[in-house]
Amino acid sequence: MFKNLFKKKNYEPLDYEWRKYLEQNICFLDGLFPEPTLDKRKVFLPTKTDFPIQWNSSKENVYEVVKIVAENMQINPNEIEINFYEEGLVEINMGGSTLFLENDTKEARTAGLYHGKNKTGKYEISINTNILNNPVQLIATVAHELSHVKLLGEKKADDDEYLTDLATVFFGFGIFTANASFQFSQEKDRWVYNASGYLKHDEWGYALALFAFMRYEDNPEWITFLNPTIKKEFEKSIRYMIENESEIFKFEGESEQNGI
Repeated sequence: MFKNLFKKKNYEPLDYEWRKYLEQNICFLDGLFPEPTLDKRKVFLPTKTDFPIQWNSSKENVYEVVKIVAENMQINPNEIEINFYEEGLVEINMGGSTLFLENDTKEARTAGLYHGKNKTGKYEISINTNILNNPVQLIATVAHELSHVKLLGEKKADDDEYLTDLATVFFGFGIFTANASFQFSQEKDRWVYNASGYLKHDEWGYALALFAFMRYEDNPEWITFLNPTIKKEFEKSIRYMIENESEIFKFEGESEQNGI
């Protein structure tokens, strides 16, 4: 009667609903944006080659990042209007003058905001100046806000922040958004934990593993740029996918039963 009491349960990353959510939605993104094909999409790395920027915590760095990210997402950078905010204030360029609007408490804690199209027909985003000294978080934030442009601005999908996070992986910026979601820094006698984005660290690991799995990569070189926590989740997830290949992207019959 006790033969199964101490039987080790096979490892499963996340729970079933979250696995299927991520699997379905990366397929959804692949259908929305078929060119270039997923295996041909560039994976951006935190290197001078991919981001030839002289980092100096300036607003100019934001414009440089937006140009690189936008062009990779097939967005015309000239169609993006960039504003800035800090400590609850949003700085809006009015074309010759600057308007400062007070932001609410919740938005003041964000790293970036997407506002949709403005009266001039440009997609408007705002960047919190508090992140200008953190290139990883800045790139992650720009990738997230421009993913809103691809999904909401181009009317491809409804507002879903988790899908938007997943889109940053799909478009090749997952190293930055995943790493920015789980950052530690040291301040005098303590370590400080900083999180951004909507997915959790294990969800980022599974999302990145799905991206690699669809590109037929079981041990891509780019995972060396992931922080140890995300990298560990990636390795567990990709191993699970390889060992359970027939279950990945299996939706028929199970979707209705589980309400996915």
